[in-house]
Amino acid sequence: MASVKAITTILALFFVAVLAVCGGGGSGSSSVLQHGGALSWQQVSVPSGATQVSSFAVNSSNHWFIADRNKGFYRSNDQGASWTAINSGVANTFGWSINVNPSTGDLIGSTYSGSSGSVPVKFYRSTNEGASWTAISSVALSAATALTGCAFPSNGNVVCGGFWAPSISSGAWVSTNGGQSTTSVSNGSTMGSSVYSLAVNPVGGDVWLGTEQMGIFRSSDNGLTWAQASPADTNVDPTNGIRDGNIYGITFDHNGNVLFSSQGGIWKSSKTSGGYSWTNVLANHNTANGKALGRDAAGDMFYGHNPDPSDTTSVRCSTDDGATWKACDSGVPAGLTAQSFVISPADGKLFAVLRDESGNAGFLYRTTIAVQ
Repeated sequence: MASVKAITTILALFFVAVLAVCGGGGSGSSSVLQHGGALSWQQVSVPSGATQVSSFAVNSSNHWFIADRNKGFYRSNDQGASWTAINSGVANTFGWSINVNPSTGDLIGSTYSGSSGSVPVKFYRSTNEGASWTAISSVALSAATALTGCAFPSNGNVVCGGFWAPSISSGAWVSTNGGQSTTSVSNGSTMGSSVYSLAVNPVGGDVWLGTEQMGIFRSSDNGLTWAQASPADTNVDPTNGIRDGNIYGITFDHNGNVLFSSQGGIWKSSKTSGGYSWTNVLANHNTANGKALGRDAAGDMFYGHNPDPSDTTSVRCSTDDGATWKACDSGVPAGLTAQSFVISPADGKLFAVLRDESGNAGFLYRTTIAVQ
């Protein structure tokens, strides 16, 4: 009889395949927004003490997981009706990121240094939905954060990153065995010492990595080596650069073209004979630096940015592969910043972690869509 682990792996791969069909390329599933649907957001219940939610993940069994900056990690087996703290084996409860490895069902979580900066950033792996955690021996990160989380190429590799690392490390690491051992990604000064975002292209399978000032990088070998795909930010290279500092979000259109969010807004790629060219499809002219960028199962895109008195829209969406954007923030209180967008592999629903940057409060929201 097949083991529980094997069955979990098969189910996880099945749901990944379903999402790839629905939102990863080609025509995708039918978009309710494109057919006159009305979208709104509703707040999801989280543990009463978890007031600084920073990350959210769902596995193929529709079990939910959150990371909270003060209370650590939680699991819900009943879609948010009740929550259980899952911090056994974690050195501190400064929960920062949490991801589900789709090929194994394992959890990969990270903690940060806390307000004093005295505790090293740590990554952990759990093979039992958070009942216990094992520290991952990974590249040394500075006493900062690892909000970046992880990306999971289709070959089973795990690629994770953190905001800052001692030079000359990039702050990223890759594992070929699910996190049991890791290799540091080092590109000298080309990549810099920060990783702000990671994503896998569902069309081509290539892995993309956003940095603080050195642009965006692409890996065609599942995270082992990287090549620069956009120029350095204008602050680094005023001659050849574009305003692509602080790349917090990465997503892809139906054809696998790359979009990323940065200080300059949203940039979209076009493949050229020499690499990639970039078009600013949504400009930021003030302080609304780009943050979260993602897509739902139908391929509609969603975007969030830093608060800005001249741009009070919390969430925008695009139904035409990023060519145009409109407000899609009904139900979201003014002033919140979308930190991440997450698709549930169990039912295809879209979630967002939203934060009040002025007070560090973090909330979990979910979309509701009605056909008009």
